[in-house]
Amino acid sequence: MPALFNTITIAATEGESGGSFLVKPDVPVRALADLAGKKIAVIQGTTTERALRQALNDRLVNAEVLPVKEHLDGLNAVAKGTVDAYASDQTVLVGLAIAVSGQIQLKMAEMQFSFEPYGLTLRRNDPDFKLAVDEVLARLYRSGQILEIYDRWFGKLGKPSPAIFAVYNLAGLPE
Repeated sequence: MPALFNTITIAATEGESGGSFLVKPDVPVRALADLAGKKIAVIQGTTTERALRQALNDRLVNAEVLPVKEHLDGLNAVAKGTVDAYASDQTVLVGLAIAVSGQIQLKMAEMQFSFEPYGLTLRRNDPDFKLAVDEVLARLYRSGQILEIYDRWFGKLGKPSPAIFAVYNLAGLPE
């Protein structure tokens, strides 16, 4: 059977992310336990695979982890119904879901099983520029404008997770 997706472009964001899942819209995943007895695809040898196996083990969730070679393999497996979820870094999953949105409807799980920090790259030894960036970001977080930005780029996938809201609140503390 030919693959459903041949090429994709991945979009990235700054902030923080972690391991999560793409599932079909009718599959509720609010906690890792919701995937008990299910099949989960993940790229073999990645930090996501290691974190997924550790999280399943720590939470005593019995799910079958099926390694795949690349993102398209995981998405095609979800589309065909041979797996129930595709695990990867949430930032990558957002880009994947947007890239294939015209071919298959997917949604982001309502939870993360790991944490991965992301950041902006700045010049060394330029504290004035760093302060300017921090102040602008903090104002975006405090004013709520960050939610408009999030909705414009990622709104098709749902609202930000509680963890992302927490980061916005912490990073938006007054100067």
